Amino acid sequence: MSESLNPLQRAIKLCAEDMKRVNACIADNLQSDIMMIPAIGHYIVGSGGKRLRPLLCLLIARLFNYTGDRHIPLAVVIEFIHTASLLHDDVVDSSDQRRGSPSANGVWGNQASVLVGDYLFSRAFQMMVRDDDMHMLRLMSDVTNALAEGEVLQLSRTFHLEMTLRESLEVIERKTAVLFAAAGEVGAHISGESAQVVRNMSEYGMCLGVAFQLMDDALDYVARTADAGKPVGHDLEEGKITLPLIHAMQQDAALRQRVEAIAERGCYADDDRNWVRQRVVQAGGVEATMQQAEAYAQRAVTLLPTHGDGELLALLAELARFSARRAY
Repeated sequence: MSESLNPLQRAIKLCAEDMKRVNACIADNLQSDIMMIPAIGHYIVGSGGKRLRPLLCLLIARLFNYTGDRHIPLAVVIEFIHTASLLHDDVVDSSDQRRGSPSANGVWGNQASVLVGDYLFSRAFQMMVRDDDMHMLRLMSDVTNALAEGEVLQLSRTFHLEMTLRESLEVIERKTAVLFAAAGEVGAHISGESAQVVRNMSEYGMCLGVAFQLMDDALDYVARTADAGKPVGHDLEEGKITLPLIHAMQQDAALRQRVEAIAERGCYADDDRNWVRQRVVQAGGVEATMQQAEAYAQRAVTLLPTHGDGELLALLAELARFSARRAY
């Protein structure tokens, strides 16, 4: 593999054949005589995401030399649950953009997006019933419950200016990282690894997922839309008080006053976005968030096993570090 590729690109290349099977399985399981279902499903699944969650499942199954076929539909289950949560997220957040293109609710409307999201959740559970493993059913039931709780928790903390680091991380773990943890657990479980290894790979996924989301939160204050492939600078406008802002408000009284005014109005004034972004950077909010992401990435590396394919172990370590250092 080319050394010029970053760890994510190398992982995608390594798992290319399995990802083709995942994509075929996605297409098979989006078939319905209700034409809006495959139309919306294919639209959002094919909208250019990194597919990091199913990819993580494939990588870990490969790490432990898994030779069966269960990793393919279970990777699709993970992707369907993620996609369903995106459809619901965009409705809740009134988002009209997703990865640089109109969101599904922007094209088909909120009602269709919510209902197709429900369909993807139910299809994922049909696939798990066919898999016939109570451990997987229990895991994914817990995951979908945690995702729902995370969404409600984030909503309940809209413009919560007293948000702490712990509260911020709680939202990230429940709303985002729990699905990364599930991907790690699935790959180890179907490979027949010990309970301890399964727990470690779940925690690896959790740490990688937290690092990944912390970087998303940091990039919202420093990235350009063209580089990120999605709108940036919108977290505060949506009432999301993330770690860069939490840290910066502790250092900058003028910033906190400006944020309080935004919270009172519930929207930005003309120059709020750029002013807030600059002050968050100047107050060290982005740097502090990146340091936190790096700590989670390092924790992920320590959870990797001492056995398994050596090249893949190295790649999983690099992927964890990449999650905390990426620029997009």
